[in-house]
Amino acid sequence: MTARVPVGWPRDLPPAGTDEFTAKVTGWLLDRGPADLRASTLRQWPLALARYLGHLIEAELAGTRTAYATARVELGSVLAPDELTSVQRALEAEGARLLQVKRELSLVEQALRAGIREEL
Repeated sequence: MTARVPVGWPRDLPPAGTDEFTAKVTGWLLDRGPADLRASTLRQWPLALARYLGHLIEAELAGTRTAYATARVELGSVLAPDELTSVQRALEAEGARLLQVKRELSLVEQALRAGIREEL
């Protein structure tokens, strides 16, 4: 029998409530953050790590949106029009990727919170 996962659950993370999820969730979370995070003591608390990454992704999304919105003004004098279009397409793709990570992080955080409640 396979465990059910909510729509949007990360493909590379086993379902919550399984031993595999518990074993892999910290590594999965660390893969979504900056490399320096691997040395952080936050790795001891997956829920705190997930919450931190949620804030970090929000900031990255804001930065990506600002970069997109200002690209023509800030780069228009040094890049050709087709280059600017390519830059904005790349920023759109990065924004889409970050939105997916945000959704996945939210689902993982919910699962971690539910697991903690079950332990109480």
